[in-house]
Amino acid sequence: MKTIIVAEFKDIPTGISSFDNILKNFNLEIYKAAVTCPGKYFFILYGDNESIKEAMESLENLAKVQIISGVSEEIVEILSGKRRAELENSIGIVEFWNIPDSVKSLDLVLKSTNVKLLKLVLGWGTAGKSYYVITGDTSSVEEAVVLVTGLFKYKDKAVINNPYEGILKHI
Repeated sequence: MKTIIVAEFKDIPTGISSFDNILKNFNLEIYKAAVTCPGKYFFILYGDNESIKEAMESLENLAKVQIISGVSEEIVEILSGKRRAELENSIGIVEFWNIPDSVKSLDLVLKSTNVKLLKLVLGWGTAGKSYYVITGDTSSVEEAVVLVTGLFKYKDKAVINNPYEGILKHI
């Protein structure tokens, strides 16, 4: 099992210099690093627990950070672009103010409920927010959305039963 760190910075120079510092000083692998809207920077790295914890300490007061120990294999596959689910009976959409909370909540949902991920958007084209779309039977999707909204600060949410078949092209 892997541990990941998701860090989001309010400005690009601080994000890039912190990213550079972590890569030089800790033995971590890169999942993703990018500029997002509006002028923020984020990265997702993975490695052993000790390296991740030390890296997090170096980011104190610089970024919004989430650590996910024992991250689900589905999250690993999603971040590396190796997984795509098929639309089922219902979809749930949950939008977050930041990327770290989105990824952390998605990991919890995938581990705790019987849903699959359809789409994960990490900050680009969404004014720095993040959202994901999950699918499954109606009760599982509703359970997942209730779980997330009870534990995380989110911007908005929706559950759609029997979604239009072609909707995935447009979300």
